[in-house]
Amino acid sequence: MMSGEIIYSDVTFTRHQNQDTGAESAVSNGVAEREEDITYSEVKRPGGRASEQKDPGKGRDHGNSDPTPPVGSKATIPEGGYGRVPVVTLMCLCVLLLGLAITLGILYASNMTSLQAEGARFAQMKENLTGKLHELQDSYKRLQNETHNVTIQRDLLSSELQDCNANLTRVKDLLATIQGNQKRCNTSQLCSPGWEFYNGSCYYFSKEKMTWGQSQYACIHDGGHLVIIESHQEQEFIKQRVVALGIDPYEHSPWIGLTDEKQEGLWVWMDSTTLNENIKYWDFAEPNNCGPKGESENCVRIGQNCHKQKNCWFDFPCVEPSKRICESRAVCESRAGTL
Repeated sequence: MMSGEIIYSDVTFTRHQNQDTGAESAVSNGVAEREEDITYSEVKRPGGRASEQKDPGKGRDHGNSDPTPPVGSKATIPEGGYGRVPVVTLMCLCVLLLGLAITLGILYASNMTSLQAEGARFAQMKENLTGKLHELQDSYKRLQNETHNVTIQRDLLSSELQDCNANLTRVKDLLATIQGNQKRCNTSQLCSPGWEFYNGSCYYFSKEKMTWGQSQYACIHDGGHLVIIESHQEQEFIKQRVVALGIDPYEHSPWIGLTDEKQEGLWVWMDSTTLNENIKYWDFAEPNNCGPKGESENCVRIGQNCHKQKNCWFDFPCVEPSKRICESRAVCESRAGTL
Protein backbone atom coordinates (compact mmCIF):
# COMPACT_ATOMS: atom_id res chain seq x y z
CA MET A 1 0.00 0.00 0.00
CA MET A 2 1.34 3.42 -0.91
CA SER A 3 2.00 6.00 1.77
CA GLY A 4 -0.26 8.49 0.06
CA GLU A 5 -3.20 6.18 0.59
CA ILE A 6 -2.81 5.90 4.36
CA ILE A 7 -5.85 7.26 6.26
CA TYR A 8 -5.52 8.33 9.83
CA SER A 9 -8.74 8.40 11.88
CA ASP A 10 -9.90 9.05 15.33
CA VAL A 11 -12.95 7.15 16.63
CA THR A 12 -15.26 8.81 19.09
CA PHE A 13 -18.69 7.79 20.33
CA THR A 14 -21.35 10.52 20.61
CA ARG A 15 -25.07 10.69 20.88
CA HIS A 16 -26.80 12.49 17.97
CA GLN A 17 -30.14 14.19 17.94
CA ASN A 18 -31.39 12.55 14.81
CA GLN A 19 -30.67 9.16 16.27
CA ASP A 20 -32.58 10.11 19.40
CA THR A 21 -35.40 11.09 17.13
CA GLY A 22 -35.20 7.71 15.42
CA ALA A 23 -35.27 6.01 18.74
CA GLU A 24 -38.38 7.95 19.73
CA SER A 25 -40.01 7.04 16.44
CA ALA A 26 -39.20 3.39 17.07
CA VAL A 27 -40.91 3.59 20.41
CA SER A 28 -43.94 5.20 18.77
CA ASN A 29 -44.10 2.31 16.24
CA GLY A 30 -44.29 -0.27 19.04
CA VAL A 31 -40.63 -1.32 19.00
CA ALA A 32 -39.27 -0.51 22.41
CA GLU A 33 -35.57 -0.39 22.74
CA ARG A 34 -33.71 0.22 25.89
CA GLU A 35 -31.37 3.24 25.85
CA GLU A 36 -28.50 1.27 27.27
CA ASP A 37 -28.65 -1.29 24.45
CA ILE A 38 -27.93 1.37 21.68
CA THR A 39 -24.35 2.08 20.55
CA TYR A 40 -23.41 5.17 18.55
CA SER A 41 -20.19 5.61 16.64
CA GLU A 42 -18.61 8.33 14.53
CA VAL A 43 -15.46 8.17 12.52
CA LYS A 44 -13.59 11.34 11.72
CA ARG A 45 -11.11 11.19 8.92
CA PRO A 46 -8.21 13.67 8.90
CA GLY A 47 -8.45 16.26 6.14
CA GLY A 48 -12.15 15.95 5.82
CA ARG A 49 -14.41 18.86 5.50
CA ALA A 50 -15.26 20.56 8.67
CA SER A 51 -18.86 20.68 7.78
CA GLU A 52 -18.91 16.90 7.35
CA GLN A 53 -17.06 16.44 10.52
CA LYS A 54 -19.40 18.73 12.30
CA ASP A 55 -22.52 17.27 10.82
CA PRO A 56 -21.85 14.31 8.66
CA GLY A 57 -25.46 13.81 7.80
CA LYS A 58 -26.20 17.39 6.70
CA GLY A 59 -26.62 18.10 2.98
CA ARG A 60 -26.22 14.39 2.07
CA ASP A 61 -28.27 13.35 -0.89
CA HIS A 62 -30.39 10.42 0.09
CA GLY A 63 -30.65 9.35 -3.49
CA ASN A 64 -26.92 9.23 -3.94
CA SER A 65 -25.72 5.75 -4.75
CA ASP A 66 -22.50 6.26 -2.82
CA PRO A 67 -21.94 2.93 -1.20
CA THR A 68 -20.16 4.47 1.67
CA PRO A 69 -22.27 3.68 4.70
CA PRO A 70 -23.23 6.37 7.10
CA VAL A 71 -20.76 7.07 9.74
CA GLY A 72 -23.25 6.70 12.50
CA SER A 73 -24.64 3.19 13.08
CA LYS A 74 -26.86 1.55 15.66
CA ALA A 75 -26.99 -2.11 16.81
CA THR A 76 -29.59 -3.64 19.11
CA ILE A 77 -29.04 -6.89 21.09
CA PRO A 78 -32.09 -8.19 22.99
CA GLU A 79 -31.33 -9.05 26.60
CA GLY A 80 -31.38 -12.82 27.29
CA GLY A 81 -32.76 -13.73 23.88
CA TYR A 82 -30.02 -16.22 23.06
CA GLY A 83 -30.05 -18.04 26.50
CA ARG A 84 -33.65 -19.30 26.56
CA VAL A 85 -33.23 -22.35 24.30
CA PRO A 86 -30.41 -24.03 26.33
CA VAL A 87 -32.35 -23.55 29.56
CA VAL A 88 -35.47 -25.21 28.15
CA THR A 89 -33.37 -28.05 26.76
CA LEU A 90 -31.70 -28.58 30.12
CA MET A 91 -35.07 -28.58 31.87
CA CYS A 92 -36.41 -31.23 29.46
CA LEU A 93 -33.34 -33.37 30.02
CA CYS A 94 -33.77 -33.05 33.77
CA VAL A 95 -37.41 -34.11 33.54
CA LEU A 96 -36.48 -37.11 31.38
CA LEU A 97 -33.71 -38.12 33.77
CA LEU A 98 -36.07 -37.77 36.72
CA GLY A 99 -38.70 -39.97 35.01
CA LEU A 100 -36.04 -42.51 34.11
CA ALA A 101 -34.78 -42.55 37.71
CA ILE A 102 -38.33 -43.06 39.06
CA THR A 103 -38.97 -45.88 36.56
CA LEU A 104 -35.70 -47.57 37.47
CA GLY A 105 -36.56 -47.24 41.16
CA ILE A 106 -39.96 -48.84 40.65
CA LEU A 107 -38.44 -51.68 38.62
CA TYR A 108 -35.74 -52.18 41.24
CA ALA A 109 -38.29 -52.34 44.07
CA SER A 110 -40.47 -54.76 42.08
CA ASN A 111 -37.50 -56.98 41.24
CA MET A 112 -36.32 -56.95 44.85
CA THR A 113 -39.78 -58.04 46.04
CA SER A 114 -39.83 -60.84 43.46
CA LEU A 115 -36.32 -61.90 44.40
CA GLN A 116 -37.22 -61.97 48.10
CA ALA A 117 -40.31 -64.09 47.35
CA GLU A 118 -38.25 -66.46 45.20
CA GLY A 119 -35.61 -66.64 47.92
CA ALA A 120 -38.23 -67.59 50.50
CA ARG A 121 -39.71 -70.20 48.14
CA PHE A 122 -36.29 -71.69 47.46
CA ALA A 123 -35.52 -71.76 51.18
CA GLN A 124 -38.79 -73.65 51.80
CA MET A 125 -37.99 -76.06 48.96
CA LYS A 126 -34.53 -76.61 50.42
CA GLU A 127 -36.01 -77.35 53.83
CA ASN A 128 -38.53 -79.78 52.31
CA LEU A 129 -35.85 -81.52 50.27
CA THR A 130 -33.63 -81.78 53.33
CA GLY A 131 -36.48 -83.43 55.24
CA LYS A 132 -37.11 -85.83 52.35
CA LEU A 133 -33.40 -86.64 52.23
CA HIS A 134 -33.39 -87.49 55.93
CA GLU A 135 -36.47 -89.68 55.47
CA LEU A 136 -34.82 -91.49 52.55
CA GLN A 137 -31.68 -92.01 54.60
CA ASP A 138 -33.72 -93.45 57.46
CA SER A 139 -35.63 -95.69 55.04
CA TYR A 140 -32.35 -96.84 53.53
CA LYS A 141 -31.01 -97.76 56.96
CA ARG A 142 -34.21 -99.65 57.78
CA LEU A 143 -34.01 -101.50 54.50
CA GLN A 144 -30.41 -102.44 55.24
CA ASN A 145 -31.44 -103.80 58.64
CA GLU A 146 -34.39 -105.66 57.16
CA THR A 147 -32.17 -107.08 54.43
CA HIS A 148 -29.74 -108.27 57.05
CA ASN A 149 -32.56 -109.86 59.07
CA VAL A 150 -34.00 -111.51 55.95
CA THR A 151 -30.57 -112.89 55.11
CA ILE A 152 -30.27 -114.37 58.59
CA GLN A 153 -33.76 -115.87 58.38
CA ARG A 154 -33.00 -117.27 54.96
CA ASP A 155 -29.90 -118.99 56.29
CA LEU A 156 -31.88 -120.39 59.22
CA LEU A 157 -34.66 -121.63 56.96
CA SER A 158 -32.10 -123.17 54.63
CA SER A 159 -30.55 -125.03 57.55
CA GLU A 160 -33.97 -126.16 58.78
CA LEU A 161 -34.90 -127.25 55.29
CA GLN A 162 -31.78 -129.39 55.12
CA ASP A 163 -32.70 -130.95 58.45
CA CYS A 164 -36.25 -131.59 57.26
CA ASN A 165 -34.99 -133.18 54.08
CA ALA A 166 -32.69 -135.40 56.10
CA ASN A 167 -35.60 -136.38 58.38
CA LEU A 168 -37.83 -137.03 55.39
CA THR A 169 -35.20 -139.27 53.91
CA ARG A 170 -35.04 -141.24 57.16
CA VAL A 171 -38.84 -141.52 57.24
CA LYS A 172 -38.91 -142.79 53.67
CA ASP A 173 -36.25 -145.34 54.48
CA LEU A 174 -38.23 -146.51 57.50
CA LEU A 175 -41.42 -146.72 55.47
CA ALA A 176 -39.64 -148.77 52.85
CA THR A 177 -38.39 -151.09 55.57
CA ILE A 178 -41.89 -151.36 57.06
CA GLN A 179 -43.45 -152.07 53.70
CA GLY A 180 -40.89 -154.80 53.06
CA ASN A 181 -41.69 -156.39 56.42
CA GLN A 182 -45.48 -156.38 55.90
CA LYS A 183 -45.28 -159.53 53.81
CA ARG A 184 -44.02 -161.51 56.84
CA CYS A 185 -46.72 -160.18 59.22
CA ASN A 186 -49.56 -162.16 60.74
CA THR A 187 -52.60 -160.95 62.63
CA SER A 188 -50.98 -161.48 66.03
CA GLN A 189 -48.02 -159.20 65.28
CA LEU A 190 -49.55 -156.11 63.64
CA CYS A 191 -48.19 -153.59 66.19
CA SER A 192 -45.31 -153.55 68.61
CA PRO A 193 -45.96 -153.72 72.36
CA GLY A 194 -47.42 -150.46 73.69
CA TRP A 195 -48.86 -149.47 70.29
CA GLU A 196 -52.57 -149.67 69.42
CA PHE A 197 -53.86 -150.90 66.08
CA TYR A 198 -56.57 -149.07 64.09
CA ASN A 199 -57.47 -149.36 60.42
CA GLY A 200 -54.06 -150.51 59.20
CA SER A 201 -51.98 -148.18 61.40
CA CYS A 202 -50.42 -148.35 64.83
CA TYR A 203 -50.62 -145.49 67.36
CA TYR A 204 -48.52 -144.75 70.38
CA PHE A 205 -49.80 -142.40 73.14
CA SER A 206 -46.88 -141.25 75.28
CA LYS A 207 -46.89 -140.34 78.95
CA GLU A 208 -43.80 -138.19 79.13
CA LYS A 209 -43.69 -134.62 77.80
CA MET A 210 -41.34 -133.17 75.20
CA THR A 211 -41.20 -130.19 72.87
CA TRP A 212 -42.74 -130.58 69.42
CA GLY A 213 -39.35 -131.09 67.75
CA GLN A 214 -38.20 -133.60 70.38
CA SER A 215 -41.48 -135.49 70.05
CA GLN A 216 -41.02 -135.75 66.29
CA TYR A 217 -37.52 -137.20 66.67
CA ALA A 218 -38.74 -139.63 69.33
CA CYS A 219 -41.48 -140.88 66.99
CA ILE A 220 -38.96 -141.34 64.17
CA HIS A 221 -36.64 -143.19 66.52
CA ASP A 222 -39.48 -145.60 67.32
CA GLY A 223 -40.19 -146.24 63.64
CA GLY A 224 -43.01 -143.77 63.08
CA HIS A 225 -43.83 -140.06 63.03
CA LEU A 226 -46.18 -137.64 64.74
CA VAL A 227 -49.72 -138.61 63.81
CA ILE A 228 -51.20 -137.39 60.51
CA ILE A 229 -55.00 -137.28 60.60
CA GLU A 230 -56.35 -138.08 57.13
CA SER A 231 -60.02 -138.91 57.67
CA HIS A 232 -63.04 -138.26 59.88
CA GLN A 233 -62.84 -141.82 61.21
CA GLU A 234 -59.23 -141.35 62.26
CA GLN A 235 -60.10 -138.07 64.03
CA GLU A 236 -62.93 -139.79 65.91
CA PHE A 237 -60.69 -142.68 67.00
CA ILE A 238 -57.92 -140.39 68.30
CA LYS A 239 -60.42 -138.12 70.07
CA GLN A 240 -61.96 -141.02 71.95
CA ARG A 241 -58.57 -142.41 72.98
CA VAL A 242 -57.39 -138.97 74.20
CA VAL A 243 -60.55 -138.58 76.29
CA ALA A 244 -60.25 -142.12 77.69
CA LEU A 245 -56.58 -141.70 78.64
CA GLY A 246 -56.67 -138.14 79.91
CA ILE A 247 -57.63 -137.19 83.43
CA ASP A 248 -56.96 -133.48 82.84
CA PRO A 249 -58.04 -132.52 79.29
CA TYR A 250 -55.52 -129.68 79.02
CA GLU A 251 -52.57 -131.58 80.50
CA HIS A 252 -53.36 -134.59 78.33
CA SER A 253 -53.48 -132.69 75.04
CA PRO A 254 -50.71 -134.34 72.99
CA TRP A 255 -48.86 -133.10 69.91
CA ILE A 256 -49.96 -134.06 66.40
CA GLY A 257 -47.83 -133.73 63.26
CA LEU A 258 -49.22 -130.34 62.05
CA THR A 259 -47.20 -127.08 61.99
CA ASP A 260 -46.89 -123.68 60.26
CA GLU A 261 -43.40 -122.98 61.57
CA LYS A 262 -41.90 -122.54 58.09
CA GLN A 263 -44.55 -120.11 56.88
CA GLU A 264 -47.09 -118.46 59.12
CA GLY A 265 -50.64 -119.52 58.28
CA LEU A 266 -49.60 -122.37 55.99
CA TRP A 267 -50.31 -125.55 57.95
CA VAL A 268 -48.34 -128.59 56.79
CA TRP A 269 -48.32 -132.24 57.95
CA MET A 270 -45.16 -134.23 58.61
CA ASP A 271 -45.16 -135.73 55.11
CA SER A 272 -45.08 -132.17 53.63
CA THR A 273 -48.72 -132.28 52.52
CA THR A 274 -50.80 -129.19 53.24
CA LEU A 275 -53.84 -129.30 55.49
CA ASN A 276 -56.99 -130.47 53.71
CA GLU A 277 -59.70 -127.84 54.12
CA ASN A 278 -62.30 -130.62 54.31
CA ILE A 279 -60.46 -132.49 57.06
CA LYS A 280 -59.61 -130.05 59.82
CA TYR A 281 -60.93 -129.86 63.37
CA TRP A 282 -59.96 -126.54 64.87
CA ASP A 283 -61.51 -125.57 68.16
CA PHE A 284 -63.50 -122.33 68.39
CA ALA A 285 -61.37 -119.19 67.62
CA GLU A 286 -58.40 -121.41 66.74
CA PRO A 287 -55.71 -121.07 65.52
CA ASN A 288 -55.09 -117.70 67.18
CA ASN A 289 -51.25 -117.63 67.31
CA CYS A 290 -51.30 -116.27 70.86
CA GLY A 291 -49.43 -118.33 73.41
CA PRO A 292 -49.89 -118.23 77.19
CA LYS A 293 -46.94 -115.86 77.49
CA GLY A 294 -47.65 -113.92 74.30
CA GLU A 295 -45.32 -116.03 72.16
CA SER A 296 -46.11 -117.39 68.68
CA GLU A 297 -47.97 -120.68 68.33
CA ASN A 298 -46.75 -122.73 65.38
CA CYS A 299 -47.51 -126.31 66.43
CA VAL A 300 -50.80 -128.15 67.09
CA ARG A 301 -52.15 -130.15 70.02
CA ILE A 302 -55.39 -132.12 70.34
CA GLY A 303 -57.59 -132.88 73.34
CA GLN A 304 -58.45 -129.74 75.29
CA ASN A 305 -62.17 -129.93 74.47
CA CYS A 306 -62.36 -133.37 72.91
CA HIS A 307 -64.53 -134.59 75.81
CA LYS A 308 -67.43 -132.41 74.63
CA GLN A 309 -66.92 -131.81 70.87
CA LYS A 310 -65.27 -133.25 67.79
CA ASN A 311 -63.37 -130.07 66.85
CA CYS A 312 -60.63 -129.90 69.45
CA TRP A 313 -57.38 -128.83 67.76
CA PHE A 314 -55.54 -125.75 69.02
CA ASP A 315 -52.19 -124.15 68.17
CA PHE A 316 -49.54 -123.92 70.88
CA PRO A 317 -45.91 -122.76 71.28
CA CYS A 318 -43.63 -125.48 69.88
CA VAL A 319 -41.11 -125.17 72.74
CA GLU A 320 -43.64 -126.01 75.47
CA PRO A 321 -43.39 -129.66 76.65
CA SER A 322 -46.45 -131.83 75.93
CA LYS A 323 -47.30 -135.45 75.36
CA ARG A 324 -47.29 -136.90 71.84
CA ILE A 325 -49.12 -139.30 69.54
CA CYS A 326 -46.94 -141.34 67.17
CA GLU A 327 -48.20 -143.22 64.14
CA SER A 328 -46.70 -145.97 61.97
CA ARG A 329 -47.87 -148.55 59.52
CA ALA A 330 -48.90 -151.91 60.97
CA VAL A 331 -45.91 -154.33 60.64
CA CYS A 332 -44.60 -157.47 62.21
CA GLU A 333 -41.25 -155.97 63.27
CA SER A 334 -41.11 -152.39 64.48
CA ARG A 335 -39.13 -150.49 66.99
CA ALA A 336 -41.92 -149.48 69.33
CA GLY A 337 -41.48 -147.00 72.12
CA THR A 338 -41.31 -148.35 75.58
CA LEU A 339 -42.35 -145.24 77.46
